[in-house]
Parts: sequence; C-alpha cells; structure tokens
Amino acid sequence: GNLTRLLDTRKGEHRYHYDPLARLTRADHSQDVQERFGHNPAGNLLMQDRPGPDIVAANRLVIQGDRHYDYDAFGNLIRERRGKGHQLVTEYRYDCLHRLIGVTKPNGETASYRYDTFGRRISKTVDDKTTEFFWQGDKLIAEHHADCHRSYIYEPDSFRPLALLEGYGPKDTKPYHYQLDHLGTPQELTAPDGEIVWSAHYRAYGQIARLDVGKIENPLRFQGQYFDQESGLHYNRHRYYNPDIGRYLTLDPVKLAGGINGYQYVPNPTGWVDPLGLACTRGNCPGQKGQASHKHEEETPKVGSSTHSATYEQALNKALEWLLENDFRAEKPKVGKFGERKGQPIGMQTADARTGYRIEYDERHGAHINVWTHRKNGPHYTFEGTSKTVLQLTKRFAKK
Repeated sequence: GNLTRLLDTRKGEHRYHYDPLARLTRADHSQDVQERFGHNPAGNLLMQDRPGPDIVAANRLVIQGDRHYDYDAFGNLIRERRGKGHQLVTEYRYDCLHRLIGVTKPNGETASYRYDTFGRRISKTVDDKTTEFFWQGDKLIAEHHADCHRSYIYEPDSFRPLALLEGYGPKDTKPYHYQLDHLGTPQELTAPDGEIVWSAHYRAYGQIARLDVGKIENPLRFQGQYFDQESGLHYNRHRYYNPDIGRYLTLDPVKLAGGINGYQYVPNPTGWVDPLGLACTRGNCPGQKGQASHKHEEETPKVGSSTHSATYEQALNKALEWLLENDFRAEKPKVGKFGERKGQPIGMQTADARTGYRIEYDERHGAHINVWTHRKNGPHYTFEGTSKTVLQLTKRFAKK
C-alpha cells in the first residue's frame, strides 16, 4: 500500500493523500508548508500550490508560474527564463550524448562538468574551483577539492548511504553516520558522540524545505542523487533531476524501457526511487552490485502466460521490455473495439499496427496489459487494479 502517515519525533507529522492511480495529490506537514499536486492524463506532475499555470506540451513543462522553459530538438532543457520581462535567464549546455556539460546562471556564475567513458561525472568546475569525483561501478564513493576530501560508505548492494568520512589521512578523517528515512534519503548526520551535525526537512519531491543543522555539508539526497549547490539540481548518474519541479531535464536514455513519460522521476515519491536516472523501483533498492543493471525492479512471479506485478508502472516496464525486443515504436494510439472505451485510445502501436500494446480489464485476467506483434501474441502483464483503474489509465492516451 501507499504511505499515508509518517511521524518523526523531531520533525513532526507528515500525511500523504493519493488519487485512484496511487499518485500523490497532497502532502501535509505539521512543521512545514503544505503541498498540493495534480497530474495530467500523461502523468505529468503539476504543482497546484504555486501561483500561475502549469503548461505542459508533449510531456515538456513549458510554463510554470513566471518561469518559462525552452528545449532543443532532442528534448533537452536548454533555458529557463523568469522574472520581469523574463530577464533572469539560466542556460544549460549539453554534449553530443545529451549530457549536461555547462550551466550559466543569471548572475553570470558558470559551472562545467566532465564525464568518463562510462558516462560517470568525474569533475565539476564552479568559477575556477574544481571538484573531482571517484566511483565504484555506479556508486559515488569519494569526492575531492582543494578544501576538503569526502568518502561515502553504503549499505551492501545498495545506494543507501551508511557513513560519510571527511578529512585527509587516517589521523585527520572524521566519521559521520547517516540517519535515513524509509526511502534511504538522509535525514540527519551524527558524529560518533551522537551530536547532530546535519539535519534537514524535505518537500515531497526531494527539495530541501529547511536546513535545521548545517555544521558540515551533505550533498547526498534521494538514493543515487548528489546535490549541486551551484544549480540547485541533483546529479542522478545518467541525468540531472530538478527537485523544485519534480522532473528530469532530459529524456530517459533508455527510452520507453523507462516508462511512457521520459521526464518523470517516479510515479510516487513516497514509495519509489530511481538511483540511476533510468528506471524507478520500490523504495528499498536491492540488487546493485558493481556495474549496476539498468533495471532495479522487483521480481514478479510468472503465472502461466501471465506475468503479475504489484503496480501498473512495473507491468508497463515489463511489457515494454518485450515490445522493444520486437522493434516497437509508439507511433499512434490503439483504439478500443468494445465497452466504455470503444472508439477511444486504449494503448499505443506502430504506424502499421503490427506491434503494440493495449490496457484492458476482464474477469479472467483482471487489470492487464496485452502485447502483440504481427508474428505472435505476447503474455498478459497483469497488475493490481479495478476496471475503474484501467479506465483512468486509458484516458492518458486521449489527445488533449
């Protein structure tokens, strides 16, 4: 089930509310601002507690309040304009692999980023100050700049941090221990004597709402994310995430294998994480060893010709794996032939209708995704849901 209440003796009570598709619609915090969210038929997050409209086109956020967003031909966010006359401009630059290599802020401050052969960020330079990063597989294990050296230790086979070691050499290094929430997000850092040296309150999508204690710096956020002070973004291994709007700056590198909305972080931030910026998984993220796989989804039991998942998102990811092996491209809607959705979109298919998927409900299989190619019918990917759930899901395909 979805998390509905979290009680922290230091940080107060948090209550969460969801729509029928298990998407977060409200977060009530006893010690912080209240948050309200909407979702359009394509699953795009809309911030309803802020002045001004949220306008999304082709899954790209183009306007939020006084902020206007511009994209290049590949769907990469290249410019944010805000303020009177949109005179405050932040620009983003990318290399030929769509990796962020530079940011220029309205005040003229610049940042540049470099990557290794595996696409891991190995350095950043902010106004002539360079920080170098060191990796073990897909996990960041250390960073170094002229003023500081930090090392990170994680739980086994996980992106959940255990400890931060700060300083040079065994004599001068000081250990600090992470206190995490249910998702593995750092809530506090404590010294060996129990003193709290870092503590923060978060908004639902990962932005720091208030820093209570900041005696040392802690850049780790959601699993697999590193906070960049210069931009406000979270570096998330394969992409950059903006916690202020709950979206990635660029499309998912694994295309449809990561879901039908390439900018979405997770379907629900109280129960899901995306440590690699590729494909989301339920909160506690096992299965990461060395070079992590691109998928960290729960294993699903096979039942005859059906594969069952707990959620629609998991079922869709499984279905898309099968489809991509059969040269699938989502080029036009699949129209229903029966029931309430007769004549209405219920899925997606190739332009020649030879490969595709549809979302259906029947008494035998319940809620499920049906896949096919011109050569064969695939398995049914079932998930927890009612006929009403399926009706709401298929409305996402309707043209707006």
